[in-house]
Amino acid sequence: MSKLFPAFIVVLIDQFLKLIVKNIGLTSIPENFFSNILRFTYIENPGLAFGISVGSLGWLLFIITTLITLYITYYLLFGENLLVAEILALNLILGGAIGNLIDRGLTLLNLFSYEGVIDFIDIGIGDFYRWPYIFNIADLSVSLGIIIFILCSYSNSNQNKPEDEVT
Repeated sequence: MSKLFPAFIVVLIDQFLKLIVKNIGLTSIPENFFSNILRFTYIENPGLAFGISVGSLGWLLFIITTLITLYITYYLLFGENLLVAEILALNLILGGAIGNLIDRGLTLLNLFSYEGVIDFIDIGIGDFYRWPYIFNIADLSVSLGIIIFILCSYSNSNQNKPEDEVT
């Protein structure tokens, strides 16, 4: 169970913040939180991370995400020779996937008036440059997990090469 603890923490933080955001009356009008670098803007995203549309295939996205979540859970519990960084990366991906999966499930079941995954983080520099998508802790967690996992994979591939091939 300790191998899954970081994912559990990500899910708790993600769902707690989404619950707060949903219940404080935040609107789609941006509200500055940290100057105008960090804004909170409430949206419900029926698509993929960062607002990528899936049309009417929300149920398929739910099934695919569930299967990926089950695979990552199995891999974390029974995978051998995992590095600490790989375990962290997979937990970040797993926690983020579960966080958004909860929202998608509530949407599909038509519970709590969800119309998609709750996104609320809006970052940028004033109105000059803004990250083009509003996102949430789960999206951030998945993105960081993927980056860490890719870096681990790159590092491992260089360590497995003979010394004269490493560049």
